[in-house]
Amino acid sequence: MNGAPNPPGSVSLSPVARPDIRHILVVDDHVSFAEALAYRLDAEPGVHAFAATTVQQAQWVLAQRHVDVVLLNIGLEGGKGIGFARRAAAENSAVRIVVVTASEAEEHILEALDAGVSGWVPKGESVEYLMTVVNGTLCGETWIPPRLLTQVLAELKAATRHRTDHDQGLAVLTKREREILQCLVSGMTRDEIAEQLYLSRNTVRTHIQNSLKKLNVHSTLAAVSLARRILNRNPDAFLTDSGTASLSSRPSFPRTLSSG
Repeated sequence: MNGAPNPPGSVSLSPVARPDIRHILVVDDHVSFAEALAYRLDAEPGVHAFAATTVQQAQWVLAQRHVDVVLLNIGLEGGKGIGFARRAAAENSAVRIVVVTASEAEEHILEALDAGVSGWVPKGESVEYLMTVVNGTLCGETWIPPRLLTQVLAELKAATRHRTDHDQGLAVLTKREREILQCLVSGMTRDEIAEQLYLSRNTVRTHIQNSLKKLNVHSTLAAVSLARRILNRNPDAFLTDSGTASLSSRPSFPRTLSSG
């Protein structure tokens, strides 16, 4: 263990990471399944496998040891698997994450792919197939069961169409509506917006209602959330045709100052 403390629970690790060995971490809170799969994979040529049965254990292993592939049950600890996958993929770009889960979790496949998962394997598949997926992901491939491809493609098309509709809605907002939406994104209240833009509160409310209709959302919170997502993809989304920011040039005063 090279002097490193033992992780929470029981996780067996090799002392040294060898470049010719594929290091596989099985993460599943069904202890018997996790240990049995790790034991079986460890018998494969060129593989060292070990198990973690909690998110805490898995995070400890990734922080302490070299891991090539994580085999993850996304239903881990009542649904914490997706969050763990997202964090693991962000913090360990070289690690490949393969979901190994029961069929009832299939509705989460698109969310898992968005979180950085590279493969999806039902628990009923053979170890030979699982190793094929592992090797494929290590070559940069994404593995999805053929019977799920139609579902994934349909959801991706729907998500793209939904995003396009919203982007087009933002494009048809007037300059004033964009100014007000940008104020909302920055955290200003309606009264503050009215003061900032020299408008009445009723006029601000009317512009907001018109914006909601154009963006096809039902609340100001949803409009702000949508605007932030669009800005993440396109920081220039609020620019006018002249290339300048749509927000009024009048200086904004700190919200903590008293009006008195």
